[in-house]
Amino acid sequence: MFDFFKKKKKEEKIVSIASPVKGKVVKLEEVPDPVFAEKMVGDGFAVEPENGEVFAPVSGEVTLQPEGYHAIGIKTQEGLEVLVHFGLETVELKGEGFTPHVKVGDIVKKGDKVLSVDIEKIKDKVPSIITPCIVANLEENILSEINFDANCGKEVQTVTIAE
Repeated sequence: MFDFFKKKKKEEKIVSIASPVKGKVVKLEEVPDPVFAEKMVGDGFAVEPENGEVFAPVSGEVTLQPEGYHAIGIKTQEGLEVLVHFGLETVELKGEGFTPHVKVGDIVKKGDKVLSVDIEKIKDKVPSIITPCIVANLEENILSEINFDANCGKEVQTVTIAE
């Protein structure tokens, strides 16, 4: 009776983001590019990759894949938009050294291979191969924690969405 007087309990959804590449996880502020380091695109982490195998950090729909294949965007069921950008200024390579394994509209599961990069072919042509992994739409109702000791396929960032 009189349910309208009861406060609605906030529901929380937790989304875990895995490292998309094998390598050392570093703070986004350590990326030698102000667009990423100053979090203009969003917040997250970066990885200094050991190889060029890139895996989906979350499950969801592929919503972004530029012509040069240097980045991939995935939107989760919870609405998070996660961007993986392999290297810095890699857009200039126009796809050289990049082999996509998915396309826009595909549904991927966390851990699916989404991209292969020939690091030997590109490493001398770009300033860095550091790979930012960013949540592009973090809002005030979202809390985020990052584990810098994680590695490929392991949970690095946990995002809690309070609704």
